[in-house]
Amino acid sequence: MEDPNTILGVKYSRWVLGSARGNDILYMGRIMGDNLPSEHSLEQIQEALLPVPADRIFPPLPIQWWRVRTVVTVADDWDEEPGPDIYLKRPWLQGFDERPDSAVGGSVQVAVWFAHEIKQLEQLARFPPHPNLIRYHGCRVRKGRITGALLGRVPGNDLWTHLQAGKTVDKEPFLTTLASAVDHLHNVVGLVHNDIHPSNIMVSPDGVPTLIDLGSAHPVGEEMKIGVPFECWGGDPLDMDPETHYDGPGGSPTSRKSRDLASLHHLRTWLDNPVLETTIQRQQIETASHFVQVANERMRAAAARVEASRNKAAKESETTT
Repeated sequence: MEDPNTILGVKYSRWVLGSARGNDILYMGRIMGDNLPSEHSLEQIQEALLPVPADRIFPPLPIQWWRVRTVVTVADDWDEEPGPDIYLKRPWLQGFDERPDSAVGGSVQVAVWFAHEIKQLEQLARFPPHPNLIRYHGCRVRKGRITGALLGRVPGNDLWTHLQAGKTVDKEPFLTTLASAVDHLHNVVGLVHNDIHPSNIMVSPDGVPTLIDLGSAHPVGEEMKIGVPFECWGGDPLDMDPETHYDGPGGSPTSRKSRDLASLHHLRTWLDNPVLETTIQRQQIETASHFVQVANERMRAAAARVEASRNKAAKESETTT
């Protein structure tokens, strides 16, 4: 019998993350026990949460990347929910190290990864926009650190979700439009995406694609210091010839246009018979998503309580002094 604390074979972590709405503080804690995160009480979560130092997750200004300084576009002050046309992208917290006292690993890398993506977005913004590439409107900055990237909100769903819902795309116009976006990225902006797959392709309600997520993008020909090439999806490996995509067998991955072109070629074949989750897998994923949603709501509420308590204590301390 499958362990009741697992979904799709992945055991639930008893580490909890939460962020109080309206500010840029991340809280983290650990709850001992075998309950699912969504089954912990608000009080349990609140008691476990501690603020994570901003330097572990938010890169400082200016961005210094391999001795090269990047000027960052600081956007106007935005609320937590900036509006229907803007999406506030935060650092990728799934990569956060589960050890709050860790000096290395995921907790440090989160800020590094996010700084890298901001650098690529700044490069993208230097050139005329392409209608089928993600739009960048600058960074949200708090206390000298980048806490979010303001991106144009793309209507619809990613390609996986679009097809899973029983919808289709007009293959040839779809691929032609996507190839145009990739060509612009390569030959105008000078970047290789390096991670083209269905989850990074948004599809509008009328079937038009938009390429998103520059987290693995690098300038053409540059060694890939961040991100791992997405070499397999849809059940089949991509054609990743070491001589073509790497600096020879055993060499470092290199940001090459051929990687994106191989992904587009694979996508063309995959669209003829897309490998999607079975109905049972989809139900399991939806169940997992429900648990995550409930857990996130409780963590947010607990984090807000912790923040309110800290603010109250700070005011009382000011009064007594």
